[in-house]
Amino acid sequence: MRTTTALSAAVLAAAASAASANLFVNGGFEDPITYDGAPFVGSWEGFNGSVNSAAFNNNVFARSGAQHAELNILGDDNSFAGVFQDVMVTAGSEYTFSGYHAIGIGAGLDLGIEFRIEWRDSGTDTEVSRTANQTVAPGSSAYEMFSLTATAAAGADTARVVYAIQTFGPEPSNSGVVYLDDLSFTPAPGAGALLALGGIAAARRRR
Repeated sequence: MRTTTALSAAVLAAAASAASANLFVNGGFEDPITYDGAPFVGSWEGFNGSVNSAAFNNNVFARSGAQHAELNILGDDNSFAGVFQDVMVTAGSEYTFSGYHAIGIGAGLDLGIEFRIEWRDSGTDTEVSRTANQTVAPGSSAYEMFSLTATAAAGADTARVVYAIQTFGPEPSNSGVVYLDDLSFTPAPGAGALLALGGIAAARRRR
């Protein structure tokens, strides 16, 4: 009995740890954003739509650590800039994309924000489905938390997690700077609990 109880506790502890684990690599942008193409697992890939838009590492206003990401568009219509990272997932499991964003120090924000999760099949390199774009923008130069929770679509084994700014709307100046830091992509606690229950049940059957 003591052995089973100890194993149960160990399995539950491991499940709790897995459920809280950040699946992103470089969630705090301490390492450089890349622009070198696939594969996109294990690093942030930057993208931009014009010479007046950019995504890069900066150190002027990190929430933690030494660096953060900066996205900017400077007076350019119909442009965009952002970062994304691919993460391996299990279809049918729930995940949460969260982090902190802020308006650049001394900058206004006259553009659109969008963050989303694109569920992909890595075998065919195709998108299965995606969440709706979330458009909640930071309200000040103080970091504010944002969050999106969704269930991985059937047929998907990868999540392409995207945060971007864009000037496709009617904004007069089409300019703005957004800072990002401490981003995370975590499995829902329920997924860890199910794994734990399965492990405990298997242990009891072996006994």
